[in-house]
Amino acid sequence: MFRTLLSLIEKKQLELSLLLCFLLPPVGVSLLFFLGWITIRKRWKESKSSIFSVNSYFFVCFFLSTIGAAWYMKELSFLLISCVILGYWGLYLRIVTTGIKQVYEKFRWIVVFGGLYSCILGWLAKSITIHPVLGYLTGTVLIGESTPKGYPRLIGIAYNPNFAVYLLLIAIAFLFSNLLEACREKRFLSFIWLLPFLMILSKGVIDTGSRAGFASLISIYALFFMRLNRHLFIFIVILALSQWKWLLKAMPRSDSVIQASDVRETIWSNSLEIWEKHSLFGVTPMGFRQEYMSHYHELMPHSHNMIIGSFTEFGMLGGIAFLCLVSINIVKAVQLFFWNRRSKSVLDSFLLSLPVIFLTGIFDQPLYSPQIALLTIVLLACWDKYTRRLHFTIAYPSLSTIKYKFYVYFLAPKDQT
Repeated sequence: MFRTLLSLIEKKQLELSLLLCFLLPPVGVSLLFFLGWITIRKRWKESKSSIFSVNSYFFVCFFLSTIGAAWYMKELSFLLISCVILGYWGLYLRIVTTGIKQVYEKFRWIVVFGGLYSCILGWLAKSITIHPVLGYLTGTVLIGESTPKGYPRLIGIAYNPNFAVYLLLIAIAFLFSNLLEACREKRFLSFIWLLPFLMILSKGVIDTGSRAGFASLISIYALFFMRLNRHLFIFIVILALSQWKWLLKAMPRSDSVIQASDVRETIWSNSLEIWEKHSLFGVTPMGFRQEYMSHYHELMPHSHNMIIGSFTEFGMLGGIAFLCLVSINIVKAVQLFFWNRRSKSVLDSFLLSLPVIFLTGIFDQPLYSPQIALLTIVLLACWDKYTRRLHFTIAYPSLSTIKYKFYVYFLAPKDQT
């Protein structure tokens, strides 16, 4: 029986590690890093050239930038970030060499379960006293500081409300893809069965108190209606625009929007100044906190902007690689969005979940958390694997082609599409 259990764990080690990222985050994150390092070592021993590919260009640049930053700033501790990047890279390679059906469907439901679990445990943690050790094991306390008594924002299992909202939005996107599939196949019982889960996750997003998360939630709902029915989408957009004042009031912490914008602007400006001083290799995520404290005498873990953060922490080398990654994937997503309107649930789940990365990354930097970054790497690796199977060529369509596709998708009568 013990051997059978060990065999099952060995076969399902990726799924178990992903599940533990929600149940016991420190354990799950450690296991995923371990799987990544093992994969890098194995691929290096088999063939050194096999780990270097176009898709790995992003990780190569980040890895080299951390080595360069450690050498330039004479901080050997920065090499720990190099090890982290190797773990990310190895996990990516492990996913892209595995069949997407073997990983992605289970991953989606694990994230949905994790989102619901995060909401429930987060609400419970606000009403009962949890021992600090248990809090760190379950991710229900603010990382790096003690959670104030009566803290109003939902932390979930991600150590931070701004990280928790990211997980919840991804879970909502995956649920929406299943709702779309249920509608198209006229499985209305399944549609009704999934709605309570959607409501729980949406309430969780609002309870995190994240303004960027609230705006992202509205955007994901809009994308859902766009995929469901273009006329309904246009009606809802017009309705939302007419009620923009009510939406602004419904936004969490709406009374401090202007103040928060000023704070973000200051952080971005300071972050860009740090990048100017370390333009080639950056300062790494570890060095950012040190540099910010040294220059501005304030504790700031990251730049609160994904793009600025990629340049500040990984320099010109990593920042340009990141922009290339974003640009390529935007082109692929836009092409697939217009070319196959009635697509399968898998494509819908990508088109609804991938924007969460960018929507939340505009005013925050959730990928700063290894827990969030590892789950995102699984998503991106599955996306790369999926688009590789489609065998389409990335091309730049003419203006007339774009106009025609826009007309067919949004304006043409339904029987013509």
